[in-house]
Amino acid sequence: MFKKNKILSSFTSTIILFFLFVMLFIVIINQIFIQEELKKYTQLDTILINKFGQIRGGIQRYTKLKIIYDNRYLKVNKEINNYFNTINNYLTIHPNIIPYDDIIKFYDLFNDVQILWSQIQKTDDKYQLIFLSEKAWEKSNELTCFMTKIAKNKIKRFEHIIYIFSIITIIVILLIIIIVYFLVRTGLEKSTITDPLTKLYNRLFFNNQILYLKNRYDRTKKPFSAMLLDIDNFKKINDTYGHHIGDEVLKNVAKIIKNSIRKTDIACRYGGEEFIILFPDTNKQKAIEISERIRKEIEKKIIYDDKPVTISAGVGEFNNSYKTIHHFIHDIDEALYTAKRTGKNKIIPV
Repeated sequence: MFKKNKILSSFTSTIILFFLFVMLFIVIINQIFIQEELKKYTQLDTILINKFGQIRGGIQRYTKLKIIYDNRYLKVNKEINNYFNTINNYLTIHPNIIPYDDIIKFYDLFNDVQILWSQIQKTDDKYQLIFLSEKAWEKSNELTCFMTKIAKNKIKRFEHIIYIFSIITIIVILLIIIIVYFLVRTGLEKSTITDPLTKLYNRLFFNNQILYLKNRYDRTKKPFSAMLLDIDNFKKINDTYGHHIGDEVLKNVAKIIKNSIRKTDIACRYGGEEFIILFPDTNKQKAIEISERIRKEIEKKIIYDDKPVTISAGVGEFNNSYKTIHHFIHDIDEALYTAKRTGKNKIIPV
């Protein structure tokens, strides 16, 4: 006897949920990446630009205060030295902040400003002080503008990277949407042709398939056969053990059918405790062999209270004598009920 399945899972639903989480993850990572990279690209550049601007203005203030013998120039002196120390620390900690192509010009300008500042601190001559101060302002202004240009170019490159990354993200999300769409569509299509209890095809699908086989037979004369089976004493099983056991019997019969037929065969729940199987490209004799195998497997493997569950069936091959599918099914049905009337647990060929 088969063990009752305690857990019913939906693989398709799990896959859809997985892809939705992937889509959400991509969107979140995309936003984090943009924010972090933009912060990295702009924060340090902004600090350097501000410091260069402070040095440019600070040297001018230092010169004016020193010329008029205002001791506040000592405080400005200290501030400017702190600016230089801050810049040098940033450049040491973040050596890649200056692009490779701009390194030579940047450090030429920066070193010129540092040299001029050193000379300014050492001179007390008024005219020399003014001359060096103007030169320092020009170099520090050129350095500030050059650093601003570097920052703008880096932002442009970053925008290009973000553009490419966004395109890739959009493509990935579209692919996920397409995959989810086809999974949902496949699931919906399968649900319309599948019996929910036994997971076999339903009668609607059977009607479509037998019509296809009949039309193919009319064109090519390729044979096909069918087996219509009914579970013996099924009402008694329901009345004795309850409908939940009856449902379990239906599922177990369906499982044996699926395991016993070939990949090309089509097993369907026909209605109630009846099942029908189509055997494409199969003559009657081969269909009888498969049908007998199914009957024996059910009798052997499905047992309640030491009593085997059995089936009766009719088997036939479609031929030219049948004008319609209805007549073909009618003859198989008659053979089934002949099996029922003559002792059950047997296969009657048409």
